[in-house]
Amino acid sequence: MRPRLEHRRTLSTLAACLALSAAVAGCGTVVLTESGILTRYDRLAASDETASSSRIFVDPAALATTRTVHIVPTTFTEAVAPGLTPLERKLVANAADRALCYELSLRYDVVSTRKADLTIRSAVTRIDLTNVPAAGATLATSAGITIASQLGAGFATAVGRIPIPRIPIGLGSLTVEAEALDGRNRQRAAMVWGGATNAFTNQARFSPASDAYDLAGEFGQDFGFYLATGQDPFKAPLTLPTYDRVRVTTLGEAPLDPDCEAFGRAPGIDGILGDYVGAPPEWTDKGPAEGLPGAPKGVR
Repeated sequence: MRPRLEHRRTLSTLAACLALSAAVAGCGTVVLTESGILTRYDRLAASDETASSSRIFVDPAALATTRTVHIVPTTFTEAVAPGLTPLERKLVANAADRALCYELSLRYDVVSTRKADLTIRSAVTRIDLTNVPAAGATLATSAGITIASQLGAGFATAVGRIPIPRIPIGLGSLTVEAEALDGRNRQRAAMVWGGATNAFTNQARFSPASDAYDLAGEFGQDFGFYLATGQDPFKAPLTLPTYDRVRVTTLGEAPLDPDCEAFGRAPGIDGILGDYVGAPPEWTDKGPAEGLPGAPKGVR
């Protein structure tokens, strides 16, 4: 029996919305593209959230008869982000696929072969890189406040690094185009997704790919939820995360569907500690599980 579906937009999303409503200026730039990689764009309808924007289409009747899905690894070419290394691009693309696979596994059987009811393909089409010096300044300031508080300067009483708003310079953004095709190559669902980092709830890290990496996971969650439920992910009600969601997507334990192992596991505790000190994603994320059936063969 497949696990019960729950919406991934948790209470942290609500906190982000409240923070953003207080100071909208502290955000990256959301830009939707139409690169031509989708089979069609004419049926897409706009749907927006505070820090995200999208154009979406779904055929509910097709989803109702879907049992198996195949995920083609997300493409992220050098031309889109010449400032990133192949490894950085690979981790960003894989973050999208890993999150997408988890959401799809809540309803469908994810398969490693192309003989599936739906084949999902995605491509990163636009990116704004994280400004590393600005992110570093935020981390240094946060650490400085923490040290001062522990010495009795009265800035705060919490133990650990104190999260403060990021310097609103060079905040990253990401745009991804994706669709689900049936066995006859007909589009059954599609999404052009654009997301932007904000200065209040997104972690600063020493990496130009860090914001794109986080946003790629958000895209995967949104598109996966859309395909699994047929509901607009930006309008679905908020829910608390389930134990399985925390176990798989945060703690890095085994995925619900074995075929999702192709995209590797979440960084888990190492990732949490890495975020704490602002470590680049490549320090804690091992990426896709090379050699397994369906595993990504690399990023162009």
